[in-house]
Amino acid sequence: MSDFPDFTNYGYQITRELGQNRAGGRVTYLATEINTQRSVVVKQFQFARTGASWSEYDAFEREIQVLRRIDHPSIPQYLDSFQTPAGFCMVQEYKDAPSLASSRRWNPQEIKQIAISVLEILKYLQSQMTPVIHRDLKPENILVDKRMNVFLVDFGFARTGGGEVAASSVVKGTLGFMPPEQMFNRHLSAASDLYSLGATLICLLTNTVSTDIGTLVDDAGRINFKQRVPKLTPDFIEWLQKMVEPNVKQRYANAAEALDALIPLQVLRQDETFKVPVVAAGLLAVGVALCVPVLMKFSAPEVEPQKVEEPQNLGDVTVTAGQKSVQEIDRSLLNQNRVYFSVKLHPNLQKLQAVGSCQLFDGAGIIVAMGQSQLQVSDSGLLEAACSYDFKKHDIPGYWTFNFYVDGQKAAQKKLRVF
Repeated sequence: MSDFPDFTNYGYQITRELGQNRAGGRVTYLATEINTQRSVVVKQFQFARTGASWSEYDAFEREIQVLRRIDHPSIPQYLDSFQTPAGFCMVQEYKDAPSLASSRRWNPQEIKQIAISVLEILKYLQSQMTPVIHRDLKPENILVDKRMNVFLVDFGFARTGGGEVAASSVVKGTLGFMPPEQMFNRHLSAASDLYSLGATLICLLTNTVSTDIGTLVDDAGRINFKQRVPKLTPDFIEWLQKMVEPNVKQRYANAAEALDALIPLQVLRQDETFKVPVVAAGLLAVGVALCVPVLMKFSAPEVEPQKVEEPQNLGDVTVTAGQKSVQEIDRSLLNQNRVYFSVKLHPNLQKLQAVGSCQLFDGAGIIVAMGQSQLQVSDSGLLEAACSYDFKKHDIPGYWTFNFYVDGQKAAQKKLRVF
């Protein structure tokens, strides 16, 4: 007989436990919604648990309030809530993705991809009419799936407000990842989550588990990591250092500013780039960027798509939203569907590796996303890549153009109507 709680009267069948904080009375379950058979997450707050307090219940209420007013494909949606004799439950969309706290090691290029993705999420949160500050960014709260899609979870400590947001009378967050202004109960701003993200990235780059982040902090309260990342470029190290400056005024002001500074940076020193493993699966995009530079910095040609050379007839591009192939995009219907540009080419190469580059131009002929990675020819002789983009309502409508290059030579093109 299962020890799991019975939520069938509320429409949910528990499958397994995902995580717990027994002292705080919180348990998270994977469940099946009985009517639809879709997988969901059920977070249960148990009033009777030793150590449970109303502050924990307040965190549940706060998370629901925040999730109800935001809509982003990288933030699991709030679906439902219900009260039981033993406590209170919240139901959320399930993402089949482990957290950054798992045992997997990430290479520096992948870590840059993750950083760009999280910054895109923070940029969205900070652009709301009442900006949202997460307040608990750490490896455990960032999920990454097999396609390098990144998700931000656990908004129990989040705060909303314009400009600057005052911290509550009780300091909440995770030691080592909280910026000084949060630890000392001072005003929080858009730069506060940047510190937490910077600390998370440093953990990944130095292979430091979350609970050991204190070993990186020196007597002056600074995260001291430079000597542990000798293969990184000085520019990337400088960007990381600015993310975790103790003085909030010395950090980037917000996610948009940090993102703009990060995108063009080389991650590895030149003598290290050749050691990076080939990405056999192709170009895997992150966040709202089409794809992220994986091996080297890439600059798009300063031309409109209709003026560049015609592609060679090497293959085709399929555009999909969800599981459906599409020829046009209705931006208002894409709340949860990332659009993928899947490329299959017959390159006739004399070598097994090639550099693949992708570009996306909007309805005004302006490049909105680009990226580059090394690809490997499959056993069938094909080069395959998948680039993705999250269309927004403010994107310029018209005929958009997707270009794909192999070793600098345009190899495929796709036009589609966006309205």
